[in-house]
Amino acid sequence: MSSVSDEKRLYHRLKILSDAFMLSSKALDYKAVLRTATRHFQVFTEADASVLFLLSRDDCLKPAYSSGIPFSKIKDVTMPRSIRLKDIITHPVLDLRYTSFMNTPLIYNRKLIGLSAVFSIVPEKFHILEHDKYENLFLAMLASYLAVSIENAILMNTIKSIEGSKYDWESAFDAMDDLISIHDKDFTILRANKAVARKFNMDVRSIVGEKCYKIFHGEKEPRKTCPHRRTMETMAPCTEIIDDPHMGGVFHVTTFPYVNEQGNFIGSIHVAKELIRQKSKSE
Repeated sequence: MSSVSDEKRLYHRLKILSDAFMLSSKALDYKAVLRTATRHFQVFTEADASVLFLLSRDDCLKPAYSSGIPFSKIKDVTMPRSIRLKDIITHPVLDLRYTSFMNTPLIYNRKLIGLSAVFSIVPEKFHILEHDKYENLFLAMLASYLAVSIENAILMNTIKSIEGSKYDWESAFDAMDDLISIHDKDFTILRANKAVARKFNMDVRSIVGEKCYKIFHGEKEPRKTCPHRRTMETMAPCTEIIDDPHMGGVFHVTTFPYVNEQGNFIGSIHVAKELIRQKSKSE
């Protein structure tokens, strides 16, 4: 028979998971996402300290934010990405005077993008989280949601920097695997990267000018749960998990409000991140 404290803990963790899932559609500021992600890991694991590591441009894992530990003490720590994932998980990433530690990889699109490290003065504090299959599943879900949120925040920072520079939009995003496009208020695709063209086996020039619901879903009208529609209604980011045979898999779709230099609302930036790819008949 479960105790009241167990029920409260379960509710608390489900609340954190819900907040983490919605983070990608609410907290767009990069620093706010890092701060929230670090705090979520600390509260979820009931740790005394939490440090978020992210993969930097020089291919090293470096501290990005900390809670319970002064960032000034750890900011110069680096770990080469070449370190085996097994070693990253089983060895402490910081030389700190804590009795327990636990490292959780942040994986997006089958690639390591970061690491959550939590610490406690209590011996074997994280033993259940590491060895109980249900607790471990919750932790993996948290890491997955936060990885998507961090990737979205990085992407929005990149979009803003490109819009304010001389770089060409298509050149900047054509190298990305995410399906990135801009849709106007009439659901017309204004821009799309090469990942969209590859997904639907079309030329980008044939995609621009078409309705997004036709290209992405093969339908004649927008879906009722369309995140682009909700972004137009709320003027805020919206997120939807879409399982669509036409898209060939399960996607985490987020739409962000898109405005021109005068501040007028144009439509949305549409980002579809593949979570599960459907196997073709030949596979």
